[in-house]
Amino acid sequence: MTFLELLLLSSLPIAFSFSHFAFGATTTLLPDIEVQALQDIAKTLGKKDWNFSIDPCSKQPPWFFSNASKGHENAVTCNCTFANSTVCHVVSILLKAQRLPGTVPPESELVRLPYLQVILIASWNSILTCGCYASSLLGNRVSGSIPKELANITTLKSLSIEYNQFSGNLPPKLGNLPQIERMLMSSNNFTGEIPATFAKLTTLKDFRIADNHFSGSIPDFIQNWTNLEKLGLSGPIPTGSSFLAKVNDLRISDLNGTDMSFPLISSMTKLKTLILMSCNIIGPLPEYLGQLPNLSTLDISFNKLSGGIPSNFRSLRQVEYHEGMDNCYFSLHLV
Repeated sequence: MTFLELLLLSSLPIAFSFSHFAFGATTTLLPDIEVQALQDIAKTLGKKDWNFSIDPCSKQPPWFFSNASKGHENAVTCNCTFANSTVCHVVSILLKAQRLPGTVPPESELVRLPYLQVILIASWNSILTCGCYASSLLGNRVSGSIPKELANITTLKSLSIEYNQFSGNLPPKLGNLPQIERMLMSSNNFTGEIPATFAKLTTLKDFRIADNHFSGSIPDFIQNWTNLEKLGLSGPIPTGSSFLAKVNDLRISDLNGTDMSFPLISSMTKLKTLILMSCNIIGPLPEYLGQLPNLSTLDISFNKLSGGIPSNFRSLRQVEYHEGMDNCYFSLHLV
């Protein structure tokens, strides 16, 4: 049976049998296939504190902790409005900083949660590679390559794997994600070039790949990403960057190679954050920076800038100037 056949089968109400859970004065029904899926996911992840004698949709511990400390998530959320509020379906699983000892839940487990919209499992050494809306592994020590099977999740909108130890080439099939909006892959060990298939990712709003080991230049096709609002790179600044009119956050760092002049980004009038750190930029600061109406953070530290601060920078509300060795550090923080 194919993935699609399994998904369609699990979505049919007539195919459901139900587990009954007392919840206040009513009884909620969670399909048995979803209860079993949660049990299998718990076993795979090594999550031992889920108590299946308590309704997973009750918003009560151990299924839901509303006062989790900062940086921690531990919640299963359901939508119980189906069939006149008598049937529930799991729509969100958030497990962050749990230090789960298990492994990746296979597709066969996750597909049995057909209404899942958000799934975030960020543990010490396990990885979630499949989620209907969002997949996040921010700030862990996950290694290996990105599974190409992610490209099969056509509803995936957010992929965040920053600050891990992923390596290898980016799978070209990721360029087939039709709804992806956020792709955050900074601070890993990726190599190779950005696949040409990524030219099709025109739904992207946030793309970050800084602090990796990519080869070649950033392809000019990113100028096709007209919905882009945030961009983080570690490579030669693309010529198409001046056409990204919606970008409000641009971060480029750690460029190797020859010296370069300050990039022409005067058309990015929506910029709020501009970070060009260690980019081998030489010469003076362009006056147009003082004319960017929304700029609130400017960091051009560890470059080789010369000359003074343009007079029109006086229009900026607050300026902090720091000078380090060889005039290589300069940053502005505007409040």
